[in-house]
Amino acid sequence: MSAAQGYLLDTNIVLHATRENSPVSREVDRQFQLRSSPFRPAICEVTVGELWAFAQAWGARRRELLRRTIADLLVLHISDERIRQRWAELYSFARDNGLAIQQDHNDIWIAATAHVAGLRLLSTDASAFLPLRGTAWVDVEVLDARTGVVVS
Repeated sequence: MSAAQGYLLDTNIVLHATRENSPVSREVDRQFQLRSSPFRPAICEVTVGELWAFAQAWGARRRELLRRTIADLLVLHISDERIRQRWAELYSFARDNGLAIQQDHNDIWIAATAHVAGLRLLSTDASAFLPLRGTAWVDVEVLDARTGVVVS
């Protein structure tokens, strides 16, 4: 893993970053050097909506940490026609092949955004993304949700 690689963070990776002193967040940063990378980590705008939906049940302190975390990330928008086309192609592929990702349209948006932006996706969502690892659909690293270590 290289600091010269650009990354798009899945919602679950950012959720760990909103937990003070999160060991998973520390491990992700250690492995992928997100803080020292010359590239600002990115998120899909869909992730922003998901994060604020989770934050409805949080206290003010954690919501403020979320606001600061989002401000530190590059938010990529899904209005790009190439992203919409990739979403449609990936959805159809997942549906035709019975992949779990077909059930979560937000994950498809996130994968499509990562692909079109040329970024490696970091996620702890093994059911959605492990079947796509090593394919042309998305460059993805799936991490253990409890440790942040790459799942082999």
